[in-house]
Amino acid sequence: MRLPTRQIPSVLPGLRGTLRTGRPTRALVPRLKEGDIAVIDHIDLDRSTALAIAATGVVAVVNAQPMVSGRYPNRGPKALADAGIELIDQISDAGLEKLVDGRKARILDGEIFDGERLLASGRALDQELLESELENAKRGLSSHLELFTHNSSELLRREEEVLLHGRGVPPLDTPLAGRPVVVVADHPELDRLLRDLEGFLREQRPTIIAVGPVAKRLTKKQVRHAVLVLGADTDTFPEPKVLTGAAEVVLAPGGSGSEQAAELLDRVGVQPKRFDSSLAPEDAALLIAYAQHPSLVVGAGLSTTLTDFLEDQRPGLAGTYLTRLALGPTLIDASAVPAVRRKEPLARRLVLPVLTAVTALAIGLPAGVWAADHGLTGRGLSEIGAGAGGNAGAGDTVDTTSGQSGSSRTETGSRQSAEAQFVAEAGDALLPGKLAGQKVAVVTFPGADRKTVDALTGNITAAGADMAGVLDVRPNLLDPDRKQYVDSLATQLVDQLGRGDGDQATYQRMGQVIGETYAGRKPPAAFDKQAKTAAVALLTGDLVKAHGRPTGPADLVLVVLGEDNDDSTAVEGLTDGLGATTKGLVVAGTTDSGDLAALRANDWPGWFASVDGIESSTGQIVAPLALARQKNQEGGEFGASGFGGLLKD
Repeated sequence: MRLPTRQIPSVLPGLRGTLRTGRPTRALVPRLKEGDIAVIDHIDLDRSTALAIAATGVVAVVNAQPMVSGRYPNRGPKALADAGIELIDQISDAGLEKLVDGRKARILDGEIFDGERLLASGRALDQELLESELENAKRGLSSHLELFTHNSSELLRREEEVLLHGRGVPPLDTPLAGRPVVVVADHPELDRLLRDLEGFLREQRPTIIAVGPVAKRLTKKQVRHAVLVLGADTDTFPEPKVLTGAAEVVLAPGGSGSEQAAELLDRVGVQPKRFDSSLAPEDAALLIAYAQHPSLVVGAGLSTTLTDFLEDQRPGLAGTYLTRLALGPTLIDASAVPAVRRKEPLARRLVLPVLTAVTALAIGLPAGVWAADHGLTGRGLSEIGAGAGGNAGAGDTVDTTSGQSGSSRTETGSRQSAEAQFVAEAGDALLPGKLAGQKVAVVTFPGADRKTVDALTGNITAAGADMAGVLDVRPNLLDPDRKQYVDSLATQLVDQLGRGDGDQATYQRMGQVIGETYAGRKPPAAFDKQAKTAAVALLTGDLVKAHGRPTGPADLVLVVLGEDNDDSTAVEGLTDGLGATTKGLVVAGTTDSGDLAALRANDWPGWFASVDGIESSTGQIVAPLALARQKNQEGGEFGASGFGGLLKD
């Protein structure tokens, strides 16, 4: 008797994904998802658009047009290839029509299949072929430059009054004279550019001019001081509450019809200033800033190199070139700021008014009265030494007496001792009882200074809190290579705890797990079974490390940041999850913490409060006082700078 056999189906070779088609390419990008195959109709794909495509996680890009036509060496295809994305071009218009949006497809050797049926074919581009094409394209630069030069001459003739004499540029009510200004335009690498500016933003507090779509990313706090420059495209406009909350709005339609834009602004109650010129909105923003005589204009997300100009296929390219010539040495690019910014010593950035405001708030006195009563109005904290109770933080005391006479050094040393004693006494007077009846957990991130953590926990205890424990976030939790493991574990634990939102992103979910395990908005008196199970899983997975045995769920959580991360996504996600599941949260970091600046740039609810300068005894006193305020989720930014950056992600 012959037994029946099952035939195992053969697996067809190739790369698989879902086809996503659309024109223009910029309109397609928001629809792309991880694993998709992007189908575009875009000759000479530019780098800016390519980076936006790569960020979506597509596996391949199919182009009806040549990726490199030979006119000039456009950088888009190489950006995609460097990201490991498979490239096919020249499938023709006929082939493009057969690639239906949403259809599952398979790619192999430059051909696109639906199962075994061939849909379209083109040219597979590998790194070697791409480099050869780009090298040949360099020969096409001369004719492109001739056209570019001709267009620039024509525009200069038409816009001479604006470009050379500033006539027609609307004056702003926002004072910019003698102040630094940052002009921000949309760009795929804008997050990196803003990270380069973090220190400059904290120290200089420049006026922000946001162009077009970038205005959507301003926080409520930042928009009150920002100037918005909008073009004719109403799709790029931010929400009405952002428009009405801005310091000023300028409508610069760039020669396009602006009636629809003006009507929309009028409906929401905004009366914009008008800049009638053919210049693009980002170029208009630069001239608006320059006309107010600022000390410096920093451009973030703007074209800066010759290749940028050639790749930028929008109208008005010549205006971009001429505007930058008009500003001359007043304009620098955001990427150059870290190299030229003078980094002041940390001690010079710790100022008494911040401590005065926070401590006065804590004891219920007007800040000016409190400072005057202690004879400290106008005094700095640059020489403060040991902290409250003798806990000295790293960076508390620096020797600034080099080169002084013996009497000067003695005088300075006496002042240091007096101010050090003041901080110690202030802590002794202000902290007791502020956290009475509260259970506080401390969560530290990799690189957090252990002496600083000990000083913080000592002051929290001095404020009357019951320490629930100290929990260290392990490097494994932030390691991108372990993200899949973190994601799977977070999903399982959210289900086991019966709390949290399983639809959140990986690190938000894991933050919720940690929050629900060690704190929670309505924590039981002791760890329940689900929390114990989650705690064991986190510990055995080497994602966290507990110092001692936790005494039970906490009411308040202090997060102590450590070394800055190249990408703050994990830190922001964990903070978001923790904050959503705790009664009150305070995030603390050093004065120059990039991760803290990134967190402050978000528009968090009231559960988020932050303190910088914790390497000093001043910050170590402010942190428990901020925790006390968070019993009512009041939020706020305290410490040396109290400035939360520019834009949110």
